[in-house]
Amino acid sequence: MEPANGKFFFQVILPLVKPALGTVTIFGFIMIWDQYLLPLIVVNKEHLYTLPVVLHSLRSDETVSPNAFIATTLVAMLPSILMYLTLQKSFNRGLMAGAVKG
Repeated sequence: MEPANGKFFFQVILPLVKPALGTVTIFGFIMIWDQYLLPLIVVNKEHLYTLPVVLHSLRSDETVSPNAFIATTLVAMLPSILMYLTLQKSFNRGLMAGAVKG
């Protein structure tokens, strides 16, 4: 019997777990991208704030117009939307894998 090599992993295992990897990637990215509480507590320099913390400070700032706030929020949402659209096929297969019998 031959020793196992990467060929088995890339031809058998990886195609089977690809939907699950896509789902975990999307959820992990969104979880990291939307960090609010930890940076708010830990970070004490404004240039290190994450986008949700910056959006909260913009929301409470009286000099920022509502239109600018909405535009900034839409720009902050773009990476999450692009990540989902990129991995949409894998995400849907990963969610449906355990829901369909047979």
